[in-house]
Amino acid sequence: MKIKKNIFTLVFLFKNLILKIVFYFSCYVSMAFPTKKSTLSRSHTRMTVLEWCERKYYLNYYDFDLKKRDKELWQENIILKKIKSLDMRIGEKSHYLLSDYLHVFKNFYNERKLNPALREEQIQNLKNKMKAEMEEEFNYSKQLDFTDTEKFFERKIGLTEHYYGENIDDQLPLAIEKVCGNLDRFIQSTWNKKIESYFEDGEKVYIETPRETDFESMRVDLNKIDGFSNISVLAAPDFWVVHSDYDYLILDWKSWKEDILQDGISDQLKLYALKTLLKKNKTSLEGMKFEVYEVYLNSMHAYGGELQQQDIESIIQKIQQDVEKQKNLLVDRDPEKNIPVDPDLFSPSLSDKKCETCTFRAVCKKFFK
Repeated sequence: MKIKKNIFTLVFLFKNLILKIVFYFSCYVSMAFPTKKSTLSRSHTRMTVLEWCERKYYLNYYDFDLKKRDKELWQENIILKKIKSLDMRIGEKSHYLLSDYLHVFKNFYNERKLNPALREEQIQNLKNKMKAEMEEEFNYSKQLDFTDTEKFFERKIGLTEHYYGENIDDQLPLAIEKVCGNLDRFIQSTWNKKIESYFEDGEKVYIETPRETDFESMRVDLNKIDGFSNISVLAAPDFWVVHSDYDYLILDWKSWKEDILQDGISDQLKLYALKTLLKKNKTSLEGMKFEVYEVYLNSMHAYGGELQQQDIESIIQKIQQDVEKQKNLLVDRDPEKNIPVDPDLFSPSLSDKKCETCTFRAVCKKFFK
């Protein structure tokens, strides 16, 4: 028994030694041989950050420049890039749980239809699994020493509130309740019944897997549009149905409260359709039909409709405008080199509230004068 215990201890120590060697070697390679910077990219999230605060945009997307200027702050910043607030986790986990549910729904549709009890059991199992996942990650984050970079990067999990020493123990049960509640509302909604009919009719149904980020599949090929050859655009809807080669339904889940002034079709939805058109080597909707909707899980309200040609033209124009805005913060406005101007030229947010809750506030206060 003692021999087995000693062997287990040696294996454990050896495993940790290998992890340390890999970690420090990767850090050395990163510092000694920096990788080639990618060309400028444009995504909905990236543009939202830019509109909120140019300094946050710099720290999130141009930390390679920070690394050259202050390596200690850069090491702190790479952790801040990975952690998220509890509210952001609620949104992320809501997407995970809904995707898990839809995949189970799709894979075991016939069984579930024949056995309603199995359906309820599977749903409860998914909720229990998510609850355990959120509790485990919360407790891990709470006990984590964020100054231990090596330990953090073993899992890359952490909450912003814990990083800043806040006690949010009482918020975890409510967070779990919100995530499971989003799934419950969806299951009880007409959208769930519609999706059931898509499976029943044997149409092609695609479900995004948000746990597995595949940037290549997210990439939008804009090479066929003049002026976009050096721009990377990323987009992937949460759910879409191919009724035929010319008839599509695209859905995107939203976990936050909708804007009461919201109207029409969002730029995100237009971009998803443009991505499909470009795969067919066209930018015209002639002979094509796209129904697109954003579905808010808090209320199950949906916004969208059938796309028109002016929607496609407007998103192409919007991408051009966004890229021009991003170029203003690049040396020589060159998207291919993608080198940021001096950090002092990045403006702070005009909202004190946003600054007070920003994930990057620790580095921002030290770096920007």
